[in-house]
Amino acid sequence: MGKYPDLTDAEGIIMEILWRDGHTKSSQIRKEVKDTLDWSRQTVNTYLNRLLDKGFIDIKKISSRIYEYFPVISREEYAADRASSVMRKYYDGLSHMIAGFVENEDISHEDLDELDMLVKRLKKKGGKLDDINI
Repeated sequence: MGKYPDLTDAEGIIMEILWRDGHTKSSQIRKEVKDTLDWSRQTVNTYLNRLLDKGFIDIKKISSRIYEYFPVISREEYAADRASSVMRKYYDGLSHMIAGFVENEDISHEDLDELDMLVKRLKKKGGKLDDINI
């Protein structure tokens, strides 16, 4: 199991909005999903409360009835945690996981070359991604 719990599809929709926008009011989230999901104010608030309970977001009080929500973990941090969890659960290590992807997906030679270059740059930098553009 990873550091973070799994996001449901609905929670993921809200997190994508928060990761993109940063501080966001629940009314803004509701407006964005209205055409496709038609969620009520209560439904949006329920999912926001679940995300608060799971530790994905925090809340800032703007006025007596207005709150802004914001992510406390980045999209990249969550994605890396999920990938690490899958690797530990289904593969014997990173190289086996990548080999599994290469064998089972339509991976181009360009993708493999890019991965090779990234590995070489990571080795040169001591395994740090700080200055590497992915």
